[in-house]
Amino acid sequence: MDIEEIIAQQDQSFSGVVMVRRGSEVVYAQGYGLAHRAEEIPNRIDTRFGTASGTKTFTAAAVCQLADAGRVDMDAPISTYIRKGLPRYDPGVTVHQLLSHTSGITDYLDDDLSDEAYAALFTRYPVHTLRGPADYLPMFPDGMAFKPGERFFYNNGAYILLALLVELQSGMPYAQYVEEQVFARAGMIDSGFFESDHLPKRTALGYLADKGDGIWRTNVFLLPIRGGGDGGAYVTAPDMARFWDALHGDHLMSKMMRERMLSIHATDADDPTDCYGYGVWIVRDDAGQITWYGAIGEDQGVAFSSVVLPAYDSVVTVISNTKGPTWTVARAIRTAIMG
Repeated sequence: MDIEEIIAQQDQSFSGVVMVRRGSEVVYAQGYGLAHRAEEIPNRIDTRFGTASGTKTFTAAAVCQLADAGRVDMDAPISTYIRKGLPRYDPGVTVHQLLSHTSGITDYLDDDLSDEAYAALFTRYPVHTLRGPADYLPMFPDGMAFKPGERFFYNNGAYILLALLVELQSGMPYAQYVEEQVFARAGMIDSGFFESDHLPKRTALGYLADKGDGIWRTNVFLLPIRGGGDGGAYVTAPDMARFWDALHGDHLMSKMMRERMLSIHATDADDPTDCYGYGVWIVRDDAGQITWYGAIGEDQGVAFSSVVLPAYDSVVTVISNTKGPTWTVARAIRTAIMG
């Protein structure tokens, strides 16, 4: 497998990191492009990157921990736990349905929005005001898109509500809980929920494509100042390997709960090979065998993929601070591993 050749074959330049591990051996780890374009600071393997919706994996892990501790019932209505500020939803919407994107609630944020539509949304709700789950509730519309449990439909708002659930049932802010009970317990020493105007060293800025003048605009005015339950945590590629190790080593939750998190709970009607567990995408082949599962996310100036290939005892993490060719690179590496 020649990863350098894979990257060289792309139509666009790749900016980010690639790390591949087989068993306990890191077989490839390399940074590409620039973490900070104005200062020409390169991306390195220990550079911290935004994860976009990859954060949903950590939110799901937090909820599973609380379920393990008997503080959350997966089959209970979310209204059992959130009694103030909850939009008018079907009273039957459960925690399980929020985790598996089958709740049917109307989303506050459409993933298909253009850059201009994103900017308009956050003009009405300024990004600097969005620091915790409750700050998002005014953005939530009332009503249902479909009946609870009827089908799968990816939903960012569901994971904001789950982050609020974590706060209410743990007694601490969502970001603090994840940093202490997920990141720290997994040994993810470089990961956290950093504020975009207060970033620690070795953190990449997210960039939008330049407009032909060679100057790339950052995403600082297009994303919440601090990540929430549906996206925005920062990680490094080595930290993601530590996360998967901790999850499979039962350091984060019980074996029973881990198996529930990684089980298929919903299937995309447009592609039955694309499935969802709790906070993780699960892809299976035509015979129904799982080929990979993992944390996936994309946002303005962010593209993130960290997946486990169980049959090959491999972890492939590809993270970028531009959208770029991240998905084709990640797919080509997975294909090369699977032969």
